Amino acid sequence: LLPLELLVCVMSVCMVLLCPYTKVEESFNLQAIHDILYHSTNIDKYDHHEFPGVVPRTFSGPIAVAAPAYPLVKMSHSMGATKFTSQYIVRIILGLIITGSFISYNRAVAKKLGTSVSQYLCLVTLTQFHFLFYSSRPLPNTFALALVLLAFRFWILQNYELFIWTSGAAIILFRFELVVLFGLILMMELVSGRLKIIQFLFHVIPAGMLWLSLTIVVDSLFWKRWVWPEGEVFWYNTILNKSSEWGTSPIWWYFTSALPRSLLLPLFMIPWGIYTDRRTMTFLIPAIGFVSMYSLLPHKELRFIIYTIPLFNTIAATGYSQIWKNRYKYPLVIPVGAICSLLVTWGLSLVFLVISINNYPGGHAFHNLHKIMNENENHLDTYSVHIGVEAAMTGVSRFGEINPTWKYSKIEGLPHDSKELLEFDFLLISAGDYHYYNTSHFLIHKESGYSRLSFTPRQFPPVTIIIENKIFVLKRKGCGFTSDDEG
Repeated sequence: LLPLELLVCVMSVCMVLLCPYTKVEESFNLQAIHDILYHSTNIDKYDHHEFPGVVPRTFSGPIAVAAPAYPLVKMSHSMGATKFTSQYIVRIILGLIITGSFISYNRAVAKKLGTSVSQYLCLVTLTQFHFLFYSSRPLPNTFALALVLLAFRFWILQNYELFIWTSGAAIILFRFELVVLFGLILMMELVSGRLKIIQFLFHVIPAGMLWLSLTIVVDSLFWKRWVWPEGEVFWYNTILNKSSEWGTSPIWWYFTSALPRSLLLPLFMIPWGIYTDRRTMTFLIPAIGFVSMYSLLPHKELRFIIYTIPLFNTIAATGYSQIWKNRYKYPLVIPVGAICSLLVTWGLSLVFLVISINNYPGGHAFHNLHKIMNENENHLDTYSVHIGVEAAMTGVSRFGEINPTWKYSKIEGLPHDSKELLEFDFLLISAGDYHYYNTSHFLIHKESGYSRLSFTPRQFPPVTIIIENKIFVLKRKGCGFTSDDEG
């Protein structure tokens, strides 16, 4: 590996070490990986039977991560590590899969646009936050990203057979809307004559049949019914437009919010990259076309267009490369400004990182509950723990259930005054709900989390990250454990 490529891998690992917890969007894949590792063929014990979600998801990605993780997980347990160590392992493996695909794409860029551009592509990626942050997060989009980057490589190298097979897997297994992105690329290649229609049909039909058969057979086994998960997801989100129930954004949101946040200052280098090397239009057309067409759906999230970031960054890297190659021909302010833009981008990414570290209060609270109890002589007793919705959405996972003698519950919809809820020994609740339980439970830990940003132009730095109490950990009165924080 080249130094910058190695640094990309290292940064992905660092993101996991600094932000080991996950959000609710990642819960299915993370729990599925956990169940494959710890329940193996006992599918009845899998989490998705109790919490199936609104639509089924494929097990293809979790299997791909769990397989290489299995020996490392077994080794970690033999060395006395807790089960949560396994979450680090599986997320690091996923991050390395994504960065490995990125490096493969980057080397194809080097062959097409030159080594200097590929080096700046790594440098730009290293200064940005979102791409590397998402690289280890077990989202369907992240699993798809591994195949998307490989498909981009085969496209650049004009290996159309592998491009069709790889892009087909990404579409059918993980994200069906990628048919738009790859469809635009295929149209470009067909119109240019570089790809023949006969060649396209010869590969697309068997590829589609193979990947569709694979996902139906594998996922029907896990879901215990005949199912093509991504087909149901596409029908639910796109055809029925049910995804809008999770919130909507203006049609221009990707261009005015998501892309500026993810690209930061290298965004302004894209026009220069296009101007100095017209070959970059090949990267721009599918990226802009995909984001534009995807903007028609009301529900929008940055992760839905994460696949376009490497394409935009490639164009920006071309601009940086041209400036550096011709730095003596420009006024000094231009190359210095280019370098400063990367430094400022890196600084802004540090702000995003600090926010993200403080954005998983549920995971931290769950960890601190076990830490508090491990310091108590009765920590091996059998206790019951109820994980509230907000805690479950902000970092709690099956990997965090490290005490085998405890009983963990994520039952939803229990009234605050229900006997079943009040009988739990420990509660992880939203801070605002404490008044419901102050007569039945003691407060033993407060977990704070990110609330908002405060801007004060006259101070330095002008941005302050506001942290507020998010999750309270409560202990039932009289359950046999005393704490200095009680009362």
